Amino acid sequence: MRFSHTTLWILFLGCLAFKCEPTQRSLSYTEQISAHREEIEQYMNEAEDSPFLGADSLVRLDYFPADERFKVIASIKRIANPGQLTLGTSDGELRVYTKYAWLEFEIQELPQKLLVLKGQEEDGLFLAFADLTSDDSTYGGGRYINLGFSEQAEKITLDFNKAYNPYCAYNETYSCPLPPVENYLKIAVTAGERIYKN
Repeated sequence: MRFSHTTLWILFLGCLAFKCEPTQRSLSYTEQISAHREEIEQYMNEAEDSPFLGADSLVRLDYFPADERFKVIASIKRIANPGQLTLGTSDGELRVYTKYAWLEFEIQELPQKLLVLKGQEEDGLFLAFADLTSDDSTYGGGRYINLGFSEQAEKITLDFNKAYNPYCAYNETYSCPLPPVENYLKIAVTAGERIYKN
């Protein structure tokens, strides 16, 4: 099909009117994780509430390579009659949480589950876990994963590549809850943040 010069000119003007831009390709999973980690490092280096505030040099966090096998779909099993659970913290204090739900999933074809807790109303949901890498290649006090889901949700994406260290892994002046014993996984989660080495 051949277009006249008039038709091409109309198409060009229309493109200007609607601000035509080259189509951007979607990021691969590895690129998405890299971008997520870059945002975290930028925050750690620039934020006023960063545990590295006042550091003499640029902060570089250490991570396992992105591994999509550790991005799983978990079933949400809410606890019908939730009780309370007291967790120890990195500085020896105690914090009380409410048992909220179990997340059930598989990693490498092995069934796993994690207990989701709820703190004070403004704190939202809390998920801390430890695994066979803890106190070896990852922080001994466990790692956290941010999550949130509606009361109607039945499943959630759980991405261990976004697992991160609590602030006390970098700065001992912070008080961080330790994972409940229910959340000690008997596998090596070689995904997410490694132990921080200054």
